[in-house]
Amino acid sequence: MADWLTIEDVAGWLDLPQADPADDNLSLSTAAVKAAVERRRSDLVAGDPPAFAPSDDVHTGSVIWAAILYQTRSAPSGFSGYGDETQMFDALGARRAEVLRLIGWRRPVVF
Repeated sequence: MADWLTIEDVAGWLDLPQADPADDNLSLSTAAVKAAVERRRSDLVAGDPPAFAPSDDVHTGSVIWAAILYQTRSAPSGFSGYGDETQMFDALGARRAEVLRLIGWRRPVVF
Protein backbone atom coordinates (compact mmCIF):
# COMPACT_ATOMS: atom_id res chain seq x y z
CA MET A 1 0.00 0.00 0.00
CA ALA A 2 1.32 3.45 -0.90
CA ASP A 3 2.00 6.04 1.78
CA TRP A 4 -0.66 8.70 2.11
CA LEU A 5 1.96 11.47 2.36
CA THR A 6 5.13 11.32 0.31
CA ILE A 7 8.10 13.52 -0.44
CA GLU A 8 6.78 13.66 -4.02
CA ASP A 9 3.56 15.28 -2.74
CA VAL A 10 5.52 17.94 -0.85
CA ALA A 11 8.02 18.51 -3.68
CA GLY A 12 5.10 18.96 -6.09
CA TRP A 13 3.51 21.58 -3.84
CA LEU A 14 6.84 23.41 -3.63
CA ASP A 15 7.42 23.17 -7.41
CA LEU A 16 10.77 21.48 -6.81
CA PRO A 17 12.21 19.97 -10.00
CA GLN A 18 12.37 16.53 -8.36
CA ALA A 19 11.79 14.83 -5.03
CA ASP A 20 15.25 13.81 -3.85
CA PRO A 21 15.11 11.07 -1.16
CA ALA A 22 18.61 12.13 -0.12
CA ASP A 23 17.32 15.61 0.79
CA ASP A 24 17.09 15.33 4.58
CA ASN A 25 15.10 18.55 4.85
CA LEU A 26 12.40 17.18 2.57
CA SER A 27 12.38 13.66 4.01
CA LEU A 28 12.39 14.72 7.66
CA SER A 29 9.80 17.48 7.20
CA THR A 30 7.46 15.03 5.49
CA ALA A 31 8.05 12.29 8.08
CA ALA A 32 7.49 14.67 11.01
CA VAL A 33 4.14 15.90 9.70
CA LYS A 34 3.05 12.40 8.69
CA ALA A 35 3.76 11.08 12.20
CA ALA A 36 2.08 14.04 13.93
CA VAL A 37 -1.10 13.78 11.84
CA GLU A 38 -1.34 9.99 12.17
CA ARG A 39 -0.90 10.26 15.92
CA ARG A 40 -3.52 13.01 16.26
CA ARG A 41 -6.07 11.69 13.73
CA SER A 42 -6.16 8.05 14.80
CA ASP A 43 -9.89 8.17 13.97
CA LEU A 44 -8.93 7.94 10.28
CA VAL A 45 -7.57 4.39 10.54
CA ALA A 46 -9.82 2.05 8.54
CA GLY A 47 -9.85 -1.07 6.42
CA ASP A 48 -8.56 -4.60 6.72
CA PRO A 49 -5.66 -4.56 7.33
CA PRO A 50 -5.98 -1.20 9.07
CA ALA A 51 -4.46 1.73 7.20
CA PHE A 52 -4.52 5.49 7.64
CA ALA A 53 -7.08 6.89 5.19
CA PRO A 54 -7.16 10.70 5.25
CA SER A 55 -9.65 12.90 3.43
CA ASP A 56 -8.46 15.33 0.76
CA ASP A 57 -8.53 18.16 3.34
CA VAL A 58 -6.28 16.25 5.75
CA HIS A 59 -3.89 15.37 2.94
CA THR A 60 -3.76 18.94 1.61
CA GLY A 61 -3.23 20.41 5.08
CA SER A 62 -0.44 17.91 5.71
CA VAL A 63 1.27 18.73 2.42
CA ILE A 64 1.12 22.47 3.17
CA TRP A 65 2.47 21.90 6.70
CA ALA A 66 5.34 19.73 5.45
CA ALA A 67 6.15 22.31 2.76
CA ILE A 68 6.29 25.09 5.35
CA LEU A 69 8.58 22.98 7.55
CA TYR A 70 10.78 22.22 4.55
CA GLN A 71 11.08 25.90 3.70
CA THR A 72 11.90 26.75 7.31
CA ARG A 73 14.50 23.97 7.58
CA SER A 74 16.06 25.08 4.30
CA ALA A 75 16.36 28.72 5.40
CA PRO A 76 19.92 30.01 5.85
CA SER A 77 19.29 30.59 9.56
CA GLY A 78 18.19 26.97 10.03
CA PHE A 79 15.53 25.68 12.37
CA SER A 80 17.20 24.87 15.68
CA GLY A 81 14.11 23.54 17.47
CA TYR A 82 12.95 21.18 14.74
CA GLY A 83 12.43 18.23 17.08
CA ASP A 84 10.32 20.29 19.48
CA GLU A 85 6.59 20.01 18.77
CA THR A 86 6.04 23.66 19.71
CA GLN A 87 8.47 24.69 17.00
CA MET A 88 6.57 22.61 14.46
CA PHE A 89 3.47 24.72 15.10
CA ASP A 90 5.33 28.03 15.25
CA ALA A 91 6.68 27.42 11.74
CA LEU A 92 3.12 27.61 10.42
CA GLY A 93 2.91 31.31 11.20
CA ALA A 94 -0.04 33.03 9.50
CA ARG A 95 -1.22 29.76 7.92
CA ARG A 96 -1.58 27.98 11.27
CA ALA A 97 -5.39 28.27 11.50
CA GLU A 98 -5.87 27.16 7.89
CA VAL A 99 -3.56 24.14 8.14
CA LEU A 100 -4.88 22.94 11.49
CA ARG A 101 -8.48 23.36 10.26
CA LEU A 102 -7.75 21.28 7.15
CA ILE A 103 -6.12 18.57 9.23
CA GLY A 104 -8.94 18.58 11.77
CA TRP A 105 -6.49 19.02 14.62
CA ARG A 106 -9.15 19.83 17.24
CA ARG A 107 -10.93 16.52 16.86
CA PRO A 108 -10.72 14.17 19.85
CA VAL A 109 -8.04 11.51 19.81
CA VAL A 110 -9.51 7.99 19.55
CA PHE A 111 -7.72 5.18 21.38
